[in-house]
Parts: sequence; structure tokens; C-alpha cells
Amino acid sequence: MKELGEFLKSERIKMGLTLEEIQEITKIRIRYLKAIEDGDFSVMPALVYAKGFVKSYAEALGLDGNELVKKYEYLFQEKEEEAIPNIETTSYKKERRDFSQFFLTLKKAVIVVLIIGIIGYGFYYFLIQVKKGLAPIPQQNQSEASTISEDKTNLPQESNVSQPIVKTSIEKVAETSKKIEYKVVPFGESYKVEISVPGEKCWFSVKVDGNVVYEGLMTKDMSKIFDVKDSITILMGYPPAVKITVDGEELPTVHTPSPVTINIHP
Repeated sequence: MKELGEFLKSERIKMGLTLEEIQEITKIRIRYLKAIEDGDFSVMPALVYAKGFVKSYAEALGLDGNELVKKYEYLFQEKEEEAIPNIETTSYKKERRDFSQFFLTLKKAVIVVLIIGIIGYGFYYFLIQVKKGLAPIPQQNQSEASTISEDKTNLPQESNVSQPIVKTSIEKVAETSKKIEYKVVPFGESYKVEISVPGEKCWFSVKVDGNVVYEGLMTKDMSKIFDVKDSITILMGYPPAVKITVDGEELPTVHTPSPVTINIHP
């Protein structure tokens, strides 16, 4: 680790940049940048942050961040499994099963309501047609001076079968200074999560359904959309610059300037 830090420090000095300037470019706090240069990764909130910070630091120096992380990958592998917390406990599994059963029951209820509505509408329409068929046909006598008028019956207008509106709901279930957890009940087999950066730059690591699908630095006005079937974990280097929506519903902005993990699951 120290070898990697010394290399980055020497490159920074060659370019005549200070740690404050690197912080301004990457939005990574100085104490983390100094820890990288000193080879002390124990102060990092998680080891996966260290890889992302090293990549962003290298890119700020005009280096290939991916190649540098790949070159020193062996330094991270030993502690990689310890760095990624197991967020799914036995209690969470039980809650997920309960929500899945609730969602299936809700879908069945919607189908039953639709079927009853269609049958009721069909029976109502049938009765109207029968009444029309039994109505007497007026006879007109040419010798009579007066005409027989029929009473007109106002038929009720057809009513639309209302369908219950079901949409994705999301609820915050836990929050600490470093991690926020949301529970989502999607209307469908999957849900879409959009991450955008309307403000300043921010480094991300995104894990969808157990697989890391994105790691890198997103700049202003960049956005990415992820299709999630089960869970998504988002690690953010500078949360205040980030906007996250779940099926169009925007999550509250995190104002903490230090790294935060957001986990969303059924």
C-alpha cells in the first residue's frame, strides 16, 4: 500500500499540485488523500472506497485509474471480502418473504376486482338489451287525427370500471451517519433506479443484485439508470451532489459531505 501511495504522491508533486487542489478536483476529503499517500487504508470507511478513491486520485493526475487499480489489485484482494458488509440478515430475509407474499396477495386482489367489474358490466349491459327487446312497438293509425306518443325512459349511462392504481412504494427503515437503508415494494418484477449528478462531481460504486456494475467518477449533469430485480447498493463519495430516484420517486438528498452507503431492497 505504501508503494502505491508514494507513487501517487510523487506524481502529484511533479505536477505542482497540493492536496487541497486534489480535494477540489475529486471531492475526496484531505484525510483520505493523505491516508492513500501514507499507505494507511485503515481510516477508510470501507476497503471498496479505497479502490475508488485511488482511481479518482489517479485520474485527477491525468493517469489511467483503471490500469493503476488493476496493477495494484493484489493489495486489495486480501481484505476485499472483509470490506463489503453482509447487509442481508436472517430478519431481513424474513421481511423480504413477507413483502413478497403481500405483493402477490395484492396482485391477486387486483385481478379479482377486475374480473368482478367485467362480469358486472356485462350483466348490466345484457339487462339493458333485454329491456330494449321487450319494449312495445308503437302502431300508427292513419285514420286517427291524433298520434300516440311514447314515454321516453332515460337509460342510465354506462359507468367505467375503476381500476385500483398501484405504484412502487419506498420507505426508509434504517439510517446511520455512514449508511441508509430503504425498503421498496415495486409494482412489477423489477424497478428502475436513476442516479444523477446535477451539482458537483461525485465518485460512485454501484452493486446491483450482488454484482458490481459501475465504479467511477460522474461529473455534473451525468446520469445512469439501473434495472434492479432484487437489491442495489450505492456507495457515494460526496452525497450532497447526488440525486437518486426509484421508479420516478426521488429520495431525500443526503447532506453529509463524507462517504455514505445507500442500500435499497424489497
